Amino acid sequence: MPLGGHAIHTPRPSRHRPVEHADATPSEQCTCDGRGTCRSCSQRRVRAWRLVQAYGIGYAEAAKSMGLSVAGVRLMIAQERDRRELKAFKRDWVETAAVRAFVERELDRDPTVTRSALAHWLDMNQIDFDRQLGYTPKRDGRLQQRIGIPAASRVAIALGRAPRELDGC
Repeated sequence: MPLGGHAIHTPRPSRHRPVEHADATPSEQCTCDGRGTCRSCSQRRVRAWRLVQAYGIGYAEAAKSMGLSVAGVRLMIAQERDRRELKAFKRDWVETAAVRAFVERELDRDPTVTRSALAHWLDMNQIDFDRQLGYTPKRDGRLQQRIGIPAASRVAIALGRAPRELDGC
């Protein structure tokens, strides 16, 4: 087995209806009409990236082991690199400090609203609300640092505000 115990396999035939990419060879067939979004394209893209980036083999050897052209492997690696870079920029959370500041501004603006009432509107116990927003430490003694965008949006909506008014949502 080459590459420190990692086997290089030849491609298996797809069970899906084959659709040729514009620059594809007969072994480069998929069902996503050339967009590279189907499961088989995703798996081949990750495999090409691993072979070249993680295991350090050349483009030609990776192309040969995958039954693809060198240009196809280069394209897949570029697509995977782009996907990984975009994933690094994805933000699906908001810092609890920003949400707490937003809540405090709204509580100052309307003195009839309390954190207890806000927790009730969110169908939560106040202690759970306080822990989620970092007012009170969690059971392990640490403060919550992040809150998911859906939960932060629910807080903004419960306060009668649009989620877009909260930075990061």
